[in-house]
Amino acid sequence: MKHDGHAVVGSPITDVIFEEKRVLLLLDDGRQLAAPLSWVGPKVLAMNAQERSQWVATADGRGVNWPSAGQTSADGALNVWTLEQDALFEAALAELKALDWKADQLNHRSRALVALWRLVADGYNGGLLQFLGNWGMAEMDAALAALAQIRASATLAVVTAFWRLVGPIAQSDEVNTIDDVYRAVAGDLSEQIEELDEQFWEAAEELVQRVPQYFGPAPSAA
Repeated sequence: MKHDGHAVVGSPITDVIFEEKRVLLLLDDGRQLAAPLSWVGPKVLAMNAQERSQWVATADGRGVNWPSAGQTSADGALNVWTLEQDALFEAALAELKALDWKADQLNHRSRALVALWRLVADGYNGGLLQFLGNWGMAEMDAALAALAQIRASATLAVVTAFWRLVGPIAQSDEVNTIDDVYRAVAGDLSEQIEELDEQFWEAAEELVQRVPQYFGPAPSAA
């Protein structure tokens, strides 16, 4: 998989190394991607070094399981795509922090990554209304543009459907705060939004590969 020493997005795993506070996936292209120790699960954390070394790669070589810990996921307890996406988000957020959280000063690539990270984080934890409430209409526009850019069609369809329902309310002259939006969302509309949140959780799984494939490969962990 090595291409003249260049990083290759989604490169297969060649080794797994445990450090004091993180675990590293060593990739065929020479990079290493880091994850918190907790991501491997408590049973693996309780293992000794020899037991931890008995990891097994998934069929595509991009995930690892520890069968003795009962792990049999087809994607792996740790997966290259997930760590690639996480590293890309973290790099963009570091740029945002360096700019004193002024998102409008980011370059186009990092601006899209920040919008996608915010959408994923809030969409999974509190729903699309929470995303809108935390970041506003400008961030909604940025997220929709980023989803279109990376051709995340399933996620784009769900977020677009949400915005068709809530956008007219949020943009109304009678609405001044997100609390006004929450009060306006009731009855059948509230149920529709809940259904879209559930659809989002499933659709957004495509981003785990779409984000690295478009913006990657992620930088190697220091």
